[in-house]
Amino acid sequence: MVSQVTDKQTKTFPKESSITKKLAHLKVSMVRYAEVKRKPTRNGNYVLRKGKQWSADFKWVLQLESLYHGLGDTLSQNDMKQCNKLFRRYLGYVK
Repeated sequence: MVSQVTDKQTKTFPKESSITKKLAHLKVSMVRYAEVKRKPTRNGNYVLRKGKQWSADFKWVLQLESLYHGLGDTLSQNDMKQCNKLFRRYLGYVK
């Protein structure tokens, strides 16, 4: 017997906004930057120079993404300026 799916059983997810896509692109760029810039230590771990700054920037982007998820296509002017600075810092290095 084949079961049929009704409209009530299907779930639709909200459409991803352009801001969310751009923030996801920034996150990926930051992770790529960290992978390229990391240095191995003696015990097999890795250390990122200026890692505290990168870590704080990455946390800020994650918080911003969770804040604006589903709210639309608007960022505050200060948030937009900070995102542009981060794009220049982390995207410009990785090719």
